[in-house]
Amino acid sequence: MHEAPLVDPDIEWSVEARARGSAARERLLIAHLGLVKYLAHRIGSRLAGPVDYDDLAGDGLLGLMEAVDRFDPTHNVQFKTYAEARIRGAILDGIRGRDWAPRSLRRAARQLEAAIHAVETRAHREATDEEIADELQMTIEELQALYVQARGVRVGGLPELQEDGRDPADPGAGPLDHIEFKERRRLLTEEIDHLPDREQLVLSLYYERGLTLKEIGAVLDVTESRVCQIHTRAVARLRARVGERVMVPELTT
Repeated sequence: MHEAPLVDPDIEWSVEARARGSAARERLLIAHLGLVKYLAHRIGSRLAGPVDYDDLAGDGLLGLMEAVDRFDPTHNVQFKTYAEARIRGAILDGIRGRDWAPRSLRRAARQLEAAIHAVETRAHREATDEEIADELQMTIEELQALYVQARGVRVGGLPELQEDGRDPADPGAGPLDHIEFKERRRLLTEEIDHLPDREQLVLSLYYERGLTLKEIGAVLDVTESRVCQIHTRAVARLRARVGERVMVPELTT
């Protein structure tokens, strides 16, 4: 697991850094390259399929340069905090542009969400794997394969990886961005609290502690594949439940 990089506190943002080719700009960019690489690997490790980290880092570097140009010190936010939001947003924009989530992955995710929603609406409780498999008219083995296929689909607003790429501390965010963020977090927090204990633990270790699926498997004494299944099921369950509350169109397509 990549450690969060240290940024030299003596190298601070200045108006001179906005000048292309200036020594101040070069020092500031170099000081934050470690942050770009860290975020590229952190985000890339959560993507399904092959990942070109050079592409992610390149997107992040563009976000860093944008942060240098747009930073406003009067908002009383540290440049590192602002730059991190811009870098993350640029990487996520690049991912969306290259369509890292293939149609088959999104189709698998929608199947899971629809099945979980149907079972839990009827039963008024958590859907079991057996019930989900029955709803999809497949075996448990086929359901487990579907979990793996749907790996990589996220639910917006989970810590560390907001799908809109915007950080609540971002001084460039408007009032509506802050309201939307708070409402999304409120809904997610409520629904996460109603997940089975093991699913809650996996999400916490993955999104809050930054552990990989393999590391979580070691903690729970299960295989990496099993952790993948638990994670995918938890995310699908969250998307189904939050989607029902806010009427997310994707659940009905």
